[in-house]
Amino acid sequence: MSCFYCEKNETLNQLMTRICTLKVSEVYLVKNQNFPGRCVVAFKDHKTEWFQLTEEERNDFGRDMAVVAEAIYCLFEADKLNYAIYGDGVPHLHCHIIPKKKGGYCWGSAFDMNGNRTELSEEEFQARIDLIYNYIKGLE
Repeated sequence: MSCFYCEKNETLNQLMTRICTLKVSEVYLVKNQNFPGRCVVAFKDHKTEWFQLTEEERNDFGRDMAVVAEAIYCLFEADKLNYAIYGDGVPHLHCHIIPKKKGGYCWGSAFDMNGNRTELSEEEFQARIDLIYNYIKGLE
């Protein structure tokens, strides 16, 4: 198996940093903050499809996504969140949570994963992780 979410390898570390662990998922802040607050919620075990989860796992994963979504929506004053679950590029069940603003980058269209590259300083990135972590922990 070659899955950077399961292996927690250098590829994963180059793309994102773990914020916290929830009931059935890991929450990551994506290093390219082209959408401020953009996160990934990855299911804890290696599954590739939503239907492979038990009903309880689906409910728990949905709750984990909702908690992260509320945090990102409120902290980054999103006008709308986009939820992206693809999997053909990285075959592991995960959801991108993308905060968007009216008139902002990619408003009215699918999000561009790599465009409008925005990398924060280490201090800014860590501050963003801490902000999201604290908000999520307040919701649990």
